[in-house]
Amino acid sequence: MNQIAMQEGIRQLFYECDEDDQRIYAAIEALAQSQGEQAYRETLNYLFAKDFSLEQAGHYWREATASIRKSDENNQSFRAALLNYLRQKTTELTNPRIIESHDLENIRRSAVTDGLTRLYNQSYFKQQLQQAIDLATREAGQTFSIIIFDLDHFKQFNDRCGHLQGDQVLRQIGDILRARTGELDLPARYGGEEFAILLPDCNLEEAIPLAEAIREAIADEPFTGQERLDSNNLTISGGVASYPQHGQSTGELIEAADRRLYEAKATRNAILPRLDDTRGANRHQFRNIVEIKLEGEERFSSALSSDISHTGLSLKNASAPQIGTNVELRFRYPFWPKDLETTGTVRHVGGTAAAGAFKLGIQFDCTQDDFCSMLLPESIPDLA
Repeated sequence: MNQIAMQEGIRQLFYECDEDDQRIYAAIEALAQSQGEQAYRETLNYLFAKDFSLEQAGHYWREATASIRKSDENNQSFRAALLNYLRQKTTELTNPRIIESHDLENIRRSAVTDGLTRLYNQSYFKQQLQQAIDLATREAGQTFSIIIFDLDHFKQFNDRCGHLQGDQVLRQIGDILRARTGELDLPARYGGEEFAILLPDCNLEEAIPLAEAIREAIADEPFTGQERLDSNNLTISGGVASYPQHGQSTGELIEAADRRLYEAKATRNAILPRLDDTRGANRHQFRNIVEIKLEGEERFSSALSSDISHTGLSLKNASAPQIGTNVELRFRYPFWPKDLETTGTVRHVGGTAAAGAFKLGIQFDCTQDDFCSMLLPESIPDLA
């Protein structure tokens, strides 16, 4: 579970179970058992807006909950009892203010959401995008995607239908984005008639179909007044970018998605890059010997590649490692254009022992643009 998912899970727990202290305690303890003491840290941060160290958070949580369980005072909520202990036993919290969960949730949401569409706002989107980058920087092999949308001819719609009807369209767009995104995705109103979505743990080939589904849903939506447009149909265009291949900073990723959006606006009612173009350009059928060493093994063994891209490769291997296994890879001249040693992570395992080999999907820890350009220079896509 990544940090964003953990924060959202804790927020939802307190929102739904504010008066069920036993359930809250048990759920957080279970989360800590599976995910470590980051669960305590995120819980205290959510409750009191205080960022303790992992060691502090674990210590304070255990001491406080042990004290609460021994106490005979049953008239306090879990939140209040936890706060009282921390105030009495530490100097970390001064002048805190307790707010009931539903009130706290309303305050938090009003600070991070757009009042018209009820989507997250641009500031929160960028904040969470930076957190996703920070997480991916710490944990090798992480990938995620963003989509930036812009309504086509929305100024013409406002001019001909009025701004009140335009506001209604924006509300409907918000409803569509919420309906089409998952629990961990972050849809936002980026500004005006622009929208954005952050998709954790989602690569480019997974993000593009989602963007297309949203585009189709909006094109099919019966917006009142859209018949007054020259096109008779209100549509949306979008650009998709993924970490790390299209950028490794907030600015780079947004700029990459913006460039694709700008290209899509030339025809409108389009998503770029297109899925077929991406698959055809990124992956090269290149069958040759690759030396592989799985995590925990002492020696390299030989495997056969089936295709390769700048972000990873597929190969046939005699054994089937667990998904998430780290690997070392060696590409040797003259089988390959030059010698290359790199590392990666197993992201997919297919096939059976009866077939004589397993098909592994491996994601490189670092993109290999230069190496892949030697295989098929004209096929390496460039977002510039």
